[in-house]
Amino acid sequence: MKPCLSSCLASAFILSAALLGLSPPAQADRPWKDAEKPAQIVSDHELHQPLAPALTSLPDGSPFTLGATGKLYRLDPVDGRLSPLMDELPPITAFTATAQGLWAVTQAPKPELLNIAPDTGVILDHTSIGDALAVGSHISALQVTDGKAFLIDDGVPAFVVIDLKSRQVQRLLESVPSLMAHSALMRHGSPVTTAAGQPETGGNVRFLLLDRGRNWLFYQTPTGPLYRIGTSILTDPSLGPAERIEAMTNWRRTPSLGGLAIDRNDTLYMVDIDHGDLLSFGADRLPWRLMHDDRLYDAQAITLLKGREGPQRRLAVLTAPASAGKGEHQRLLEITLP
Repeated sequence: MKPCLSSCLASAFILSAALLGLSPPAQADRPWKDAEKPAQIVSDHELHQPLAPALTSLPDGSPFTLGATGKLYRLDPVDGRLSPLMDELPPITAFTATAQGLWAVTQAPKPELLNIAPDTGVILDHTSIGDALAVGSHISALQVTDGKAFLIDDGVPAFVVIDLKSRQVQRLLESVPSLMAHSALMRHGSPVTTAAGQPETGGNVRFLLLDRGRNWLFYQTPTGPLYRIGTSILTDPSLGPAERIEAMTNWRRTPSLGGLAIDRNDTLYMVDIDHGDLLSFGADRLPWRLMHDDRLYDAQAITLLKGREGPQRRLAVLTAPASAGKGEHQRLLEITLP
């Protein structure tokens, strides 16, 4: 695969962006404040099948998840029951959902973007993305508009942009600093470490969200900060790497996160695994702490559920086993939002 830029040119752009202080926060970060009306955990289900740290939901709030081997499941938040969508589907590494159905990226050796019918599991469309990947690539997240798909490669950090009509696939902004982790992942007030005692970062960009108007992508590593970039910046062929780097805006510092979601009002919901808090950050840029619960220290993924536009908006949270002991399982929490 031919790189979009020579390594020297890319390094020069990245260094210039860092030295010039590009992508500053839109404004000084305000401290998190307790909400007058807190969120509340209303159910807690033990899951008896190992899952990947992944949740998504259709616009009506119907949730889906992935098994540890990439199998796609429909999830019932009422009792935590899992129903396989279709046994013949290939293993999946990342997925999202829109009004056009589920969108998923298959694992190597034949990576493709699939459009899947959410009721039957039938593959409606597929696009090969292998030419836009590098040795060590791993797609961790994606978002889809009517005509474009935006993927994040966290293995060899870069954006991958797909034109769904022409099938053209582009690899952009490889190794830009905002796509990479730079600090230790914190959980319950302490750094997460490997078996050898080395600090972990939680990986490169894991979270990618799209606003309601489909004009902005929000992305971040598990340790933050949160960045924003316009979808048009990634699709405008007249723009070069330096202009795209300049448009990558540092939007908000965050604690270490175990989940990130966005509602139809463009309010971001975050699970802070360092302090065990559920946070929200709206289009008004006001930061709120919606609740604290010790179970949130173990959060792995979140998604919005049915009723997210009404007074009983709800959130599903997938949590890791509280300990590595035998018999411990993941759990599914259901939270009612204020």
